[in-house]
Amino acid sequence: MDHERIRDDESLKNYKELKNKLELMLGKVKKTTDLREAKGYLIEIQNCFKGLKLQREDREELFNRLQTAFADINQKISDERMNFENEAASNYFIIKNKVEEAVYMAHNCKDSKECWNFLIEVQSLFKGVKLQREHRETLYTKLQGAFNTLKEIQNAEATTFVEETIQNYEELKQSVHQAVVFAINAEDTRAAKDVLINAQAHLRDAKLSREQKDELYANLQDAFTTINIRKEEETEKNTALAQIQYEEYSPKVKEVLIQAEESTDFKIVREELKDLQTKLRESSLLREQRIELQTLLQQAFEKLNSRQDSERNSFTKEASDNYKRLKALVSKGLSQAEETHEYKDTREFLKKIQSEFKGIKMIKEEREELYARLQTAFEILNARVDEYFHTKKKNWEVRMQYKLAETNTEIHQLRNSIEKDLENLSELEDHLDIVISSGKDSTAKTGIEARIISARSGIEKKTREIEKLETEMFELKNRINPEENNED
Repeated sequence: MDHERIRDDESLKNYKELKNKLELMLGKVKKTTDLREAKGYLIEIQNCFKGLKLQREDREELFNRLQTAFADINQKISDERMNFENEAASNYFIIKNKVEEAVYMAHNCKDSKECWNFLIEVQSLFKGVKLQREHRETLYTKLQGAFNTLKEIQNAEATTFVEETIQNYEELKQSVHQAVVFAINAEDTRAAKDVLINAQAHLRDAKLSREQKDELYANLQDAFTTINIRKEEETEKNTALAQIQYEEYSPKVKEVLIQAEESTDFKIVREELKDLQTKLRESSLLREQRIELQTLLQQAFEKLNSRQDSERNSFTKEASDNYKRLKALVSKGLSQAEETHEYKDTREFLKKIQSEFKGIKMIKEEREELYARLQTAFEILNARVDEYFHTKKKNWEVRMQYKLAETNTEIHQLRNSIEKDLENLSELEDHLDIVISSGKDSTAKTGIEARIISARSGIEKKTREIEKLETEMFELKNRINPEENNED
């Protein structure tokens, strides 16, 4: 208080405004991850010092904070540059080893396809990685040399392909014949198909001419046909099992369809639908049975989606109505803040509008738009009130009464807030009792206990704030009417 009394009004006002701007800008600096943008913020606030009337100690205090922030940002920029150079060096040695391995593989290639894939993999390491330009160019040139070497090897391999296909055909022809004989004579159709599929897989990657591969594939396909005929006989045996599963799943599907039309717990119903969908997919149901039940499930999904969409549309309409209503209130509040001399009533009106934002359904952008306008109204009102008290500074009692009313309002709001917090605390404690008695996992219990501790801490903090404000009110009243309060 003594320090503030030696300042003239203009210096004090400039100090407070500049301090607020500095703290706001330092907050932006902490939030941004762009160091150059952060430095721009600091330069912007630095310009605010120029030509501004300030007490020497005030200027030094604020300027020292600004210079500390400059030093932090410059250090981070230096660290960032050093980190890039370190990371680039680390990347260089990693990729260099890979490139050298690629060059070695290209010159000592055993499997050109595998080698080619490895070169492609090494090539992908260059994408988006931090490297010094000259390092990147040197390594990439070496890798391209490896590609050229491998291409020469691949061209040489192509000349031997025809000779290999002749030898491979004789070997695979015998292998396919053995697989067909086994499949036709096997009792287990699944095992028979597995052998044919295995032989088919060997053909897929084998070096053969198109005519040779088509011939062997045709032999395997004939065997598949024989197995499929036998499979039809097994299908008849599985029909009874399919009927049992159908009778099991059909009531469950119909029940979840009802839930999709009536339940308000969309998440649980959706999980049940997905669970049934998976079970149907893995079941032994006949095709028509599966289609019937899957159709019902799809209807349930559509009904659930429709209800959720309807709920979202309801939210949109309510949000639109709320926006129109609050927009009118904010416009009225802004008008009063600019024109009225009933500062106290206007502030209460603005606070009432502010309370309307709590828990109300609104689109984020519209909420932010209106809240920003409301904050502008507060700022305009504050500026007018400051000007009023500046011009009426001799009327000390008026200012004290205004502050007393503000403190009383704040105490009232804190008490209302504590009442809501106590209700929330009671609900949390009841919820905790339910969780403990139900024997659910400790994760849910721990989360509720943490929320209870937080709620209690908040109530204690608000209670202490009320006591502090009541003490301030008592002191203010003594200063306004000392004789009246002494008599009490």
